[in-house]
Amino acid sequence: MRILVVGAGAVGGWFGGALARAGADVSFLVRGPRAARLRAEGLVLVGPADERTVLPVRVVTADELAEPVDVVLLAVKGPGLESAVEDVAKAVGPRTAVLPLLNGVRHLDVLAERFGPAAVLGGLCLVVSRLDADGAVRTPAPGASVRLGELDGRPSPRVADIVAALDGAGFDVTGSTTIVQDMWEKWHFMAAGGATGTLLGGTAGEVTAVEGGAEVVAAIIAEATAVLAAAGRPLRDDARARVEGALLTPGSGFTTSLYRDLAPGRPTEVEPILGDLVRRATALGVPVPTLAAAAVRLRVSANGAG
Repeated sequence: MRILVVGAGAVGGWFGGALARAGADVSFLVRGPRAARLRAEGLVLVGPADERTVLPVRVVTADELAEPVDVVLLAVKGPGLESAVEDVAKAVGPRTAVLPLLNGVRHLDVLAERFGPAAVLGGLCLVVSRLDADGAVRTPAPGASVRLGELDGRPSPRVADIVAALDGAGFDVTGSTTIVQDMWEKWHFMAAGGATGTLLGGTAGEVTAVEGGAEVVAAIIAEATAVLAAAGRPLRDDARARVEGALLTPGSGFTTSLYRDLAPGRPTEVEPILGDLVRRATALGVPVPTLAAAAVRLRVSANGAG
């Protein structure tokens, strides 16, 4: 199965690198400077114990794409979605499955409009990773997973085939018949966790350790939960337990990529994670003052202030 990984950063680099290391037929679609570096130096993966693996990988740019592939694994950040969709167009044929590993759900509409609803799968991933300044993809904590499924929830041979192709690369991979609900619940988790860290300025445990902290975090969770309920995607019990465990357990060191990107001044995914959720809340008549404040905090930072 030919897999084209779009993006070679924290997510695409980690999962694509794991697949390449396991012998899968993987190519990376990246742009100029990143393409040149990967061709010259290979893809560098750094594990939890600082062990470094250098992988020679196949790299293509948009103008070098010649024919469709079997799977497009879309692993760019939200702000890069539209340009990535145009870059990858020549690789998407009538039998290509487009598997996005992005935060939020807005990208599903963008992909369906460009490639047709039948081409698009739902997908989500869990991994703690970052792209270092030297181009290495670093994973400070073990454990990663990918979940995918048809948007209408039906079991399908192509989902089973893709699960089989991704299996054995060092991360968990499962098919899901509730993938859209799964994606909404991950979105809830990322929005609540991201708002906690970026608005209140610390890990979950640091926030809840101070007077009033736990109450504010609980209010953030409740706002996000209310949006899902109003959108017809009520939070399931296991998802509620996960978010409360991560954000309200005393001493929790949990943070999200929003917090980890904000701290060193990197661009954040404010719009797909918080901005879109706040806009949907407004349309549904759900008040979300703390989520809205967190979105504004990140937009102010993006403008060079704060």
